[in-house]
Amino acid sequence: ATPTVSSNTLEIREAKHPPLLDEKYWSDKEQMVSTEQQLLRMLQFDTLVCHPYRCVLIVMDTLNFGRGTKFQDQTHCLLSPRSSEALIFKAWTILNEISIDTDLGTALLQYDVVALSCAVISVAAAASRSSSGNEKLPDEWWRALDVSTNDIMSAAESIRNLVNER
Repeated sequence: ATPTVSSNTLEIREAKHPPLLDEKYWSDKEQMVSTEQQLLRMLQFDTLVCHPYRCVLIVMDTLNFGRGTKFQDQTHCLLSPRSSEALIFKAWTILNEISIDTDLGTALLQYDVVALSCAVISVAAAASRSSSGNEKLPDEWWRALDVSTNDIMSAAESIRNLVNER
């Protein structure tokens, strides 16, 4: 099948003849296998996909951000339910923007999903706070999760760069 891309749609058509098994075919095949191997190594052969969307919710629940109805007593929550819901919305908006940019999305594969989720929450919190004056999160709130601060800062910088470019 020969894929063709036209006006943002992918159309796959069956080839009329099998490909020629010439030098170009073998060279292209070798390049494809090499690329697949690099991708698998980058993923550490872990093809189980854990999306940061769900992880954002888990992190917020784990650290008692005050999301949802289970937090009727707000004394031990980092945020009010309203601020927490606004933060989730902003974090998911940022994740949607990241997923559109395939170069950045690929670059962010190097980060653990928890570190990436913490970075997205940090960027979203800073953006929400500057635009609407929402509550501020404690400094280095992610410490309880045993996540590398360097990874969070690096991922957050990449995310901020993308968000600022748009």
